[in-house]
Order: sequence, then structure tokens, then C-alpha cells
Amino acid sequence: MLLEEGSLVLASLLTPLPAHADDVSEPDHSGWSLYLDNDLLVPTPRDQDYTGGFSLTQAGRAAATGLSLDPLLGAINTALGMPDEDPASGLLHLHARQLGVAIFTPGDMEVDDITLGDRPYSSMAYMASTRLQLDPRHPDTVHQSTLTVGILGLEVLADLQQEFHRTIGSTRPVGWEHQISNGGEPTFRYSHAVQHLAASGTLGTLRYEVKPSGEAGVGFITDANAAISVRIGRISTPWWSFAPDRSEYFSQPSTGLTRRPTDHTRERYGWAGAKAKLRPWNSFLQGQFRHSDLTYRSNEVRPLLLDTWAGVTVQVSRDYWLSWVLRYQTSELRNGAGDRNLLWGSVFINRYY
Repeated sequence: MLLEEGSLVLASLLTPLPAHADDVSEPDHSGWSLYLDNDLLVPTPRDQDYTGGFSLTQAGRAAATGLSLDPLLGAINTALGMPDEDPASGLLHLHARQLGVAIFTPGDMEVDDITLGDRPYSSMAYMASTRLQLDPRHPDTVHQSTLTVGILGLEVLADLQQEFHRTIGSTRPVGWEHQISNGGEPTFRYSHAVQHLAASGTLGTLRYEVKPSGEAGVGFITDANAAISVRIGRISTPWWSFAPDRSEYFSQPSTGLTRRPTDHTRERYGWAGAKAKLRPWNSFLQGQFRHSDLTYRSNEVRPLLLDTWAGVTVQVSRDYWLSWVLRYQTSELRNGAGDRNLLWGSVFINRYY
């Protein structure tokens, strides 16, 4: 039954639906996004660390129904004293859900044993739900909460990566039996982010936006961060609809639009940003409760990290946007072969209704 419902969700992500009238309410279906992360999508290809990820996101009111974590997310928000989805409050909540996988590998994948000092194999399949809160009284600030539930260490993800490498003729990773939580272990993460539009305007025919943000999360990645991001170019979508800062390796689910842009000029813009992170726990390196062959203690992992990114987005048709981004992160391990900076690229497609 779970697989059946999951198939229905995936099908709904790819099924074209009619556009909705311009209004300030959330449509049942406001869009979908497809993300592909890979460290081969960079100018100097590599195959290590966060080596790949894939996700599908559905946006709109329907994302809060059926197979969705939104009811549990709402209960957590209420317990933490956040405003509920009461129409009388004047707040608008936008919803999205995401299904995805993430895969991590060491630098040398030809060693059929653990390599002390290098990153352990790790993987996660997950589902996530998010809520974006818009307050008309404070249009320059939005709040976004996200709940992610996943399973670490599934053998099927190792099989998929090995088959992918065989297909493309690349080095076949042989140490997956040593991955974090090998055989499977449940995990979760809850996070809350605040984004603020600090500055916006025009430079000739181009528009620019500057947005600081902050986020804290607890779970398989426990951290707090502060970021600054900018985008400049031909922009017609709302500032809050684009949040590249909300990424811990893979991008967190993004919500859709309340209405389509009225500017008939197709969007084309560049974007960049930086984020400082305090990360006391990372299950992809330190494991959880189940035994793992290779894990690292807190004093072997760097708690302070810097994440930077630069990308470009092009609206290729009335309904579709295509983006590419290059991401860089400072080293996570203090010593050994794994003490290296991370670099990976992402390609994603957004479809707005």
C-alpha cells in the first residue's frame, strides 16, 4: 500500500494541470520541481563526498493531503507555539512535499574495506514536507518549517549507485557493506528558517534582491546557520519563491506561487550566496544508534563550516525554468584523506502552474 501511494504521488508530480486564476490563495497544485545533484556536474569532475542526489517536489495545497508529513509538521509547529493555519489569522501558508535520495562515498571507492580518515559510505532515502508562512503585514519576512523523515543505510541505494557506475563505465564502488547504518535505520530532521528581503531595486534594466536568512535544525543534521544570498537579472517571481540557502547537501522542498507573474518577459538571472554553519552533529559522518563500521567522534569533525554557491536560472518557456548551480563547502573532517573541501553541481527544473 505504501508503494502504491508513493507511486500516485510521483505520478501527480508529473501530470500537467490547468493554471489557476491570479489570487492570493494557495492553489491545489502550484508546481513541481526536479533536482539532480552530482559531483560530476562541475568544471573539474570528481566522484567523492556528496556524490549524488535526486528529488521530486510537489507544491500546492494538495501536498498537505494523502501521503504527507504535513499533519505531523503542523503538530510540531503548534507545540512550538507557531501560528496555526487559521484563516482568521490573516496568514497564508504554502505547502510542498518532497521524495528524494542522497548518496555519499569516500575518495577511493576501489578499496573493499574501511579507510580510516576518509568519509564513510552513507545514503538516505527520505520524504519531506514544508510550510512557508506569508504575513501580509510583514511582506519582507517569511518563515519556513520543514520535517524530513528518512531511512539511512538502505542496500538498494548502494545497488543503484553501483549499477549507475557500471552503466557509465566509471569506477565501481566496492565498500558499500561498510556504510553508515548498513541495512537500514530510521532518521528525521526538523528545521525552521526565517528569510528577510533586506534590499531590492533596479540597476538599469536589471532587478536585484539581497536576502539574509537564518535556520536551525535538529535530527540527522543538527545545526544552526546564517546566510546571505543575492540574485540579479530579469526577475518577476516573488523574492521568497527562490531559496538556494535552504540546502544541507540536497535542497529542501520549495513551495510554489500564489499567482503567476504578470511580467511577460522571461526570467533570466544569476544568483550567489554564502552561509556560515555551526554543525555539532552529522549522521552521515557520525552515525546514529545502530552500529556502523566507520564513524567519527565530535572532536574529529569540524563544527564550523562555510558553504558558498553560484548559479544561473533561465525561463525556457512560459511554464518551465531551468537552473544550474555550483556549490562549495569547506572540509568536514579534521584529519586524514577525508580532510578536503566539497564541490558539487546541481541541475533542476521548476514547473509553475
